[in-house]
Amino acid sequence: MFQLPMSLILKTVRHLIKNSRKMRCDKCSTYKPPRAHHCRVCRRCVLRMDHHCLWINNCVGYWNYKAFFMLVLYATLGCLYSTVMIIYCASYKDLEYSGSGGLKVFYVMSGLMMASLSIMLGTLLGWHVYLIIHNMTTIEYYEGIRASWLARKSGQSYRHPYNLSFYKNIISVLGPNMPKWLWPTAVSHLKDGLIFPTPRDNS
Repeated sequence: MFQLPMSLILKTVRHLIKNSRKMRCDKCSTYKPPRAHHCRVCRRCVLRMDHHCLWINNCVGYWNYKAFFMLVLYATLGCLYSTVMIIYCASYKDLEYSGSGGLKVFYVMSGLMMASLSIMLGTLLGWHVYLIIHNMTTIEYYEGIRASWLARKSGQSYRHPYNLSFYKNIISVLGPNMPKWLWPTAVSHLKDGLIFPTPRDNS
């Protein structure tokens, strides 16, 4: 009967132990799937973690990223609408001859506040649109900066491993049903969050 050399068996066992350690979180000692990260605030590993959000007092990850994106989208649209309405009302009323200085201050302050919110939320929305079309999280973006720097240093090029294509990246977050893209709870396309396709899977 054929037997493997003891050195090969020991090498294989050491390799399996080393890989099992890589697949476990150092902080909570649980299985850590690809794209999962440990949140210091929640004290647990979060699937496809993007960031810990103070607005919702929770982590933004695999299961609620679409809802978070819709929150930012609708908040931006609401602020833009409010800004337009304030400007329209301010221009519609003849503030010069109304004799109400308080009303003029109200319109100016409200307009400045809503315009500022629109710019901030619009910037956040644009950032997450960029992340979605590249199939990245905020954490992966900053990890990618370091990885691309190391790749350039060694004369290689870096490509984000989960960047499939423009359309596939979008449907991986918003779902394949386009009419339901704007529906925050339409998340039936989400699987278990443990395995993510890569361009190599299609080749």
